[in-house]
Order: sequence, then structure tokens, then C-alpha cells
Amino acid sequence: MGLAQQTEEAAGVTLPNVRDIVLVASGKGGVGKSTVTVNLAAALRNRGLKVGVVDADVYGPSLGLMLGTVDQFLVPAEGGKVVPFMTHGIHSMSIANTTPAESPIVWKGSLVAQGLLQLFVDVAWPDLDVLLVDMPPGTGDVHLTLLEQLDVSGAIVVTTPQRLAVADAERGIAMFHELNIPVFGLIENMDGYLCPCCGERMELFPGGAAKTLAKMKHVTHLGSLPLDSDGQACADGGVPLIDKKPEGEVAKAFASLGESLVKALARERSAAASRVGHEEEDAAFWNELLGD
Repeated sequence: MGLAQQTEEAAGVTLPNVRDIVLVASGKGGVGKSTVTVNLAAALRNRGLKVGVVDADVYGPSLGLMLGTVDQFLVPAEGGKVVPFMTHGIHSMSIANTTPAESPIVWKGSLVAQGLLQLFVDVAWPDLDVLLVDMPPGTGDVHLTLLEQLDVSGAIVVTTPQRLAVADAERGIAMFHELNIPVFGLIENMDGYLCPCCGERMELFPGGAAKTLAKMKHVTHLGSLPLDSDGQACADGGVPLIDKKPEGEVAKAFASLGESLVKALARERSAAASRVGHEEEDAAFWNELLGD
């Protein structure tokens, strides 16, 4: 049995109110994946979509702080589920909202998987067009748990131009391809620094590695994001950067990324509809390709 077929058969959790689930992943930490998740969610909201985010980085959750919910705790709803938070027009859930900020989360793998799935299935999600999932860095248990249990529409991989980060991003793309998960594209974060005084853009890393990787792996280079000096203050203050500076270069870049993601999701839905009734042919193709 091919890996793609195994993943398809293992998927068992459905979120009836959510149309598309998109994973925002990275090969390594520190590339700004959570910042991308929050601002991409805001960009989709600006397009009129109903958006939610889940913080799946169990050991290092960030979205509670970045969306201004870090001091709030979950409220039960009818049927034993909890109500997601709503800030800046974005629905959100994070493990940070279940424990005090100073409490370490010391969980073994099986407990991580159980707790993580509760952030999806034990939540009274409203009708959402897109649910973005801020993944932990790497290619570990959390990734496999979600890919095996959820009906994921696709993934976005975030990197910086630094060759070390790009090398790890390549592993992330390979994991999704191996599990037959569409990779909608590669986002290149921290591609230059915007001077707060003159607005001049200065390069931080040698360029070209991310675009080369995208071409080699046959995925789209969705765009590059500069490092804005206000980004840190916005993250710590619980406000998306593009809400504070809606006319800035970063906001325009995220608007373009949002448009690209919407188009990618539409293409994937169209492709999925065309595959209905051809499941056996698809399984035979993957089995032959993987040598099963």
C-alpha cells in the first residue's frame, strides 16, 4: 500500500463547518512562520473570507500572544465543546489558552496527539472558508498526526533566504509530497529589511536559494516578505502588522499571498472534483510510482 493511500484511509476527523484546512509549516524554527500565519489570516479576512487559525505548536505556542488572547481561557459551549476566540475578525484556538503562560507543557507523544486533535474536534467552529494551522517546525509526530487524521487541503512552507533554512524547508516539502499533500507554494520571509527612517530595503541574506528550491521541487514561489521594524511590536501587542500598516509594503505582499492562496484552493477543489469516481485508478498510479 502506498503512503498516499495509507494517509487517505487513516483520515477520520471531519470538521463540517470548515471548507479548507491549510497547514503553514517550516523546516526549522525562527523563520517567522507564526507571523506569516497571523498576517495571512488577516489578508484572507480582508478579502471577505471567514478565517480561523489553530496553534499546533504545542511546546512553543505563539498565536495567543500575537492575536491578543494570551490571558484568556476557553469558554464551554453547548454539547461540551468550547468557543474559539475572535479577535481582529479571526477565530483562533491555541494550547496557550488552556494553561497558564508560566506552566511548561511536558507531554509525551500520545498525549500531544490527543490534545492537539481536541483543538480541532472539541471546538464549536463557526462556518469558515479557511482554517490555517500554525505547525511546529520540522517533520515530526504532530505533522503525521494531523496529516493522518484531518482532511487537509494543502500546505504552505515558510523559509528565509538563508541556505540553512532553505535546506530544512526542502525536507518539509518532501514530507508533504511523500504523503500526497499539495504544497501550494513557498513563502520567503525576511527577504530584506525595511529601514524605518528612509524606507530603503537592505538585503539580510544572499538571495536566490528559495526560488531555486521552488523550481527544483516544482512548487510555486508565492512571494517574498521584507522584515518590517514594527513587526516585533505588533506581535507582542497582539495586532497583525498589516492591520497597523495597511498601506505598507508588507501588507501589499500579504494581499498578493492571500490572492494566490485563494486561487490555489480553487484549483485544488476543481482537481478533487475531477478525481471523484477515479479513486482506484489513482491508487494504482501511486502504488506503481512508489514501487508497491
